[in-house]
Amino acid sequence: MTYVLLYVNQDQKPCYIQGTVEQINAKLRTLWLNGDIDPDDWEYRGSWEMLGIENGELTPIENAEVINVPQFEVH
Repeated sequence: MTYVLLYVNQDQKPCYIQGTVEQINAKLRTLWLNGDIDPDDWEYRGSWEMLGIENGELTPIENAEVINVPQFEVH
């Protein structure tokens, strides 16, 4: 399945990453290491939303969680 992660970057601008969970996690690691994501926003305010693409439509993923910030797991 393809996913879309909507998030707020360090400059408080909305951004997104699209791909598999593995691709999203790989990109997040780079953003995290480069300081493009505010750790406090992710850990305390949940400035993200995970969506799935099914039949050409975006669907919220209710069973996504952040583990070992900034890694995602979808159940």
